[in-house]
Amino acid sequence: MAGWFSGYAKETWNLPVGYTRKIFHFIIFTLAGIIGLTVGFPGVQVFGASIGFVVGYAVLKGHESRFYRAIARPSDAPYERFYIIVPFCMTALGGMISNICFGHYAIVGYITTGWGDAVAEPVGTRWGRHKYQVSTLTGIKATRSLEGSLAVLLASFFGCVLLFGMGFDVTFVTMISVSLLIAVIAMIVEAATFHSMDNLTIQVATSGVCFWILG
Repeated sequence: MAGWFSGYAKETWNLPVGYTRKIFHFIIFTLAGIIGLTVGFPGVQVFGASIGFVVGYAVLKGHESRFYRAIARPSDAPYERFYIIVPFCMTALGGMISNICFGHYAIVGYITTGWGDAVAEPVGTRWGRHKYQVSTLTGIKATRSLEGSLAVLLASFFGCVLLFGMGFDVTFVTMISVSLLIAVIAMIVEAATFHSMDNLTIQVATSGVCFWILG
Protein backbone atom coordinates (compact mmCIF):
# COMPACT_ATOMS: atom_id res chain seq x y z
CA MET A 1 0.00 0.00 0.00
CA ALA A 2 2.83 2.42 0.86
CA GLY A 3 4.57 1.57 -2.41
CA TRP A 4 1.37 2.05 -4.37
CA PHE A 5 0.76 5.45 -2.75
CA SER A 6 4.32 6.61 -3.47
CA GLY A 7 3.94 5.63 -7.10
CA TYR A 8 0.53 7.27 -7.29
CA ALA A 9 1.89 10.50 -5.81
CA LYS A 10 4.76 10.55 -8.29
CA GLU A 11 2.58 9.97 -11.35
CA THR A 12 -0.52 11.94 -10.34
CA TRP A 13 0.97 14.96 -8.60
CA ASN A 14 4.34 14.93 -10.41
CA LEU A 15 6.23 15.14 -7.13
CA PRO A 16 10.03 14.94 -7.17
CA VAL A 17 11.54 11.56 -6.32
CA GLY A 18 13.06 13.18 -3.24
CA TYR A 19 9.50 13.54 -1.93
CA THR A 20 7.93 10.27 -3.05
CA ARG A 21 10.86 8.12 -1.94
CA LYS A 22 10.63 9.58 1.54
CA ILE A 23 6.86 9.21 1.68
CA PHE A 24 7.46 5.48 1.38
CA HIS A 25 10.33 5.69 3.89
CA PHE A 26 8.20 7.53 6.47
CA ILE A 27 5.24 5.16 6.17
CA ILE A 28 7.34 2.00 6.40
CA PHE A 29 9.38 3.07 9.43
CA THR A 30 6.31 4.40 11.24
CA LEU A 31 4.49 1.12 10.67
CA ALA A 32 7.57 -0.76 11.88
CA GLY A 33 7.47 1.31 15.07
CA ILE A 34 3.78 0.59 15.62
CA ILE A 35 4.30 -3.13 14.99
CA GLY A 36 7.32 -3.12 17.29
CA LEU A 37 5.29 -1.55 20.09
CA THR A 38 2.30 -3.85 19.70
CA VAL A 39 3.66 -7.16 18.40
CA GLY A 40 7.41 -7.05 18.94
CA PHE A 41 10.43 -7.92 16.83
CA PRO A 42 8.95 -11.09 15.25
CA GLY A 43 6.17 -8.97 13.79
CA VAL A 44 8.70 -6.47 12.48
CA GLN A 45 10.65 -9.30 10.84
CA VAL A 46 7.57 -10.52 8.99
CA PHE A 47 6.73 -6.97 7.97
CA GLY A 48 10.28 -6.36 6.77
CA ALA A 49 10.27 -9.54 4.70
CA SER A 50 7.07 -8.46 2.94
CA ILE A 51 8.58 -5.06 2.19
CA GLY A 52 11.67 -6.79 0.84
CA PHE A 53 9.52 -8.67 -1.64
CA VAL A 54 7.84 -5.47 -2.82
CA VAL A 55 11.13 -3.58 -3.18
CA GLY A 56 12.83 -6.52 -4.88
CA TYR A 57 10.04 -6.86 -7.41
CA ALA A 58 10.17 -3.13 -8.20
CA VAL A 59 13.94 -3.26 -8.71
CA LEU A 60 13.54 -6.28 -10.97
CA LYS A 61 10.90 -4.53 -13.09
CA GLY A 62 12.83 -1.27 -13.26
CA HIS A 63 11.16 1.62 -15.05
CA GLU A 64 8.20 -0.58 -15.92
CA SER A 65 7.23 -0.30 -12.25
CA ARG A 66 5.50 2.87 -11.08
CA PHE A 67 6.84 2.25 -7.59
CA TYR A 68 10.39 1.98 -8.93
CA ARG A 69 10.02 5.31 -10.70
CA ALA A 70 8.90 6.81 -7.37
CA ILE A 71 12.02 5.70 -5.48
CA ALA A 72 14.81 5.71 -8.09
CA ARG A 73 16.65 9.01 -7.78
CA PRO A 74 17.87 10.50 -11.08
CA SER A 75 20.85 11.87 -9.14
CA ASP A 76 21.92 8.29 -8.35
CA ALA A 77 22.33 7.42 -12.05
CA PRO A 78 23.70 5.10 -13.31
CA TYR A 79 23.40 3.27 -9.96
CA GLU A 80 19.70 3.76 -9.22
CA ARG A 81 19.10 0.10 -8.40
CA PHE A 82 22.18 -0.02 -6.19
CA TYR A 83 20.93 2.94 -4.16
CA ILE A 84 17.58 1.26 -3.63
CA ILE A 85 18.97 -2.12 -2.60
CA VAL A 86 21.72 -0.84 -0.29
CA PRO A 87 19.47 1.37 1.89
CA PHE A 88 17.00 -1.49 2.23
CA CYS A 89 19.77 -3.85 3.32
CA MET A 90 21.12 -1.22 5.72
CA THR A 91 17.62 -0.85 7.16
CA ALA A 92 17.34 -4.59 7.77
CA LEU A 93 20.85 -4.80 9.23
CA GLY A 94 20.27 -1.80 11.49
CA GLY A 95 17.02 -3.28 12.74
CA MET A 96 18.60 -6.64 13.52
CA ILE A 97 21.61 -5.13 15.31
CA SER A 98 19.43 -2.77 17.33
CA ASN A 99 17.00 -5.49 18.39
CA ILE A 100 19.74 -7.98 19.28
CA CYS A 101 21.81 -5.45 21.21
CA PHE A 102 19.24 -3.03 22.60
CA GLY A 103 15.93 -4.92 22.66
CA HIS A 104 12.82 -2.77 23.03
CA TYR A 105 14.85 0.41 22.50
CA ALA A 106 15.28 -0.51 18.83
CA ILE A 107 11.94 1.22 18.30
CA VAL A 108 13.68 4.53 18.98
CA GLY A 109 15.90 3.80 15.99
CA TYR A 110 12.88 3.09 13.81
CA ILE A 111 11.33 6.45 14.63
CA THR A 112 14.45 8.61 14.42
CA THR A 113 15.42 7.04 11.11
CA GLY A 114 11.89 6.98 9.78
CA TRP A 115 10.96 10.51 10.75
CA GLY A 116 14.27 12.36 10.83
CA ASP A 117 15.75 10.95 7.66
CA ALA A 118 12.38 11.05 5.91
CA VAL A 119 11.97 14.81 6.20
CA ALA A 120 15.61 15.69 5.50
CA GLU A 121 15.54 15.06 1.76
CA PRO A 122 12.24 16.83 0.99
CA VAL A 123 13.28 19.81 3.12
CA GLY A 124 16.69 19.87 1.46
CA THR A 125 15.10 19.58 -1.98
CA ARG A 126 12.70 22.45 -1.33
CA TRP A 127 14.59 24.81 0.96
CA GLY A 128 18.18 23.60 1.04
CA ARG A 129 20.50 26.52 0.34
CA HIS A 130 23.58 25.61 2.35
CA LYS A 131 24.86 22.40 0.77
CA TYR A 132 27.68 20.14 1.85
CA GLN A 133 29.06 17.11 0.05
CA VAL A 134 28.95 13.59 1.49
CA SER A 135 30.94 10.49 0.61
CA THR A 136 29.41 7.77 -1.56
CA LEU A 137 30.14 4.12 -2.24
CA THR A 138 30.22 4.54 -6.01
CA GLY A 139 31.91 7.89 -6.50
CA ILE A 140 28.81 9.80 -7.60
CA LYS A 141 28.32 13.30 -6.28
CA ALA A 142 25.88 13.49 -3.37
CA THR A 143 25.01 16.47 -1.20
CA ARG A 144 23.02 17.23 1.90
CA SER A 145 22.05 20.60 3.33
CA LEU A 146 22.14 22.34 6.67
CA GLU A 147 18.40 22.92 6.32
CA GLY A 148 17.86 19.19 5.84
CA SER A 149 20.03 18.42 8.85
CA LEU A 150 17.97 20.80 10.98
CA ALA A 151 14.86 18.97 9.78
CA VAL A 152 16.40 15.71 11.01
CA LEU A 153 16.81 17.27 14.44
CA LEU A 154 13.26 18.59 14.67
CA ALA A 155 11.49 15.54 13.27
CA SER A 156 13.54 13.15 15.41
CA PHE A 157 12.78 15.20 18.50
CA PHE A 158 9.02 15.25 17.95
CA GLY A 159 9.01 11.59 16.96
CA CYS A 160 10.83 10.61 20.15
CA VAL A 161 8.55 12.74 22.32
CA LEU A 162 5.53 11.01 20.82
CA LEU A 163 7.12 7.57 21.17
CA PHE A 164 8.19 8.07 24.79
CA GLY A 165 4.77 9.42 25.64
CA MET A 166 3.07 6.35 24.17
CA GLY A 167 5.42 3.47 24.91
CA PHE A 168 7.82 4.31 27.75
CA ASP A 169 7.32 4.99 31.44
CA VAL A 170 9.41 8.14 31.83
CA THR A 171 8.94 11.54 33.44
CA PHE A 172 8.21 14.63 31.36
CA VAL A 173 11.69 16.05 31.99
CA THR A 174 13.31 12.77 30.96
CA MET A 175 11.13 12.56 27.87
CA ILE A 176 12.12 16.04 26.68
CA SER A 177 15.81 15.88 27.57
CA VAL A 178 16.43 12.39 26.17
CA SER A 179 14.43 13.20 23.03
CA LEU A 180 16.56 16.29 22.45
CA LEU A 181 19.81 14.40 22.98
CA ILE A 182 18.77 11.61 20.64
CA ALA A 183 17.64 14.12 18.03
CA VAL A 184 21.04 15.85 18.12
CA ILE A 185 22.77 12.49 17.72
CA ALA A 186 20.50 11.58 14.80
CA MET A 187 21.35 14.87 13.10
CA ILE A 188 25.11 14.45 13.55
CA VAL A 189 25.15 10.81 12.48
CA GLU A 190 23.00 11.48 9.42
CA ALA A 191 25.27 14.33 8.35
CA ALA A 192 28.45 12.27 8.74
CA THR A 193 27.31 8.99 7.19
CA PHE A 194 27.99 7.80 3.66
CA HIS A 195 25.17 8.35 1.16
CA SER A 196 22.66 5.47 1.43
CA MET A 197 24.00 4.04 4.70
CA ASP A 198 22.28 6.25 7.28
CA ASN A 199 19.39 3.81 7.72
CA LEU A 200 21.93 1.64 9.51
CA THR A 201 23.92 4.22 11.43
CA ILE A 202 21.01 6.30 12.74
CA GLN A 203 19.12 3.24 13.96
CA VAL A 204 22.07 1.78 15.84
CA ALA A 205 23.34 5.09 17.24
CA THR A 206 20.02 6.39 18.56
CA SER A 207 18.70 3.09 19.93
CA GLY A 208 22.09 2.44 21.53
CA VAL A 209 22.20 5.81 23.26
CA CYS A 210 18.62 5.40 24.46
CA PHE A 211 19.46 1.96 25.84
CA TRP A 212 22.54 3.37 27.58
CA ILE A 213 20.51 6.15 29.23
CA LEU A 214 17.22 4.42 30.03
CA GLY A 215 18.05 0.72 29.94
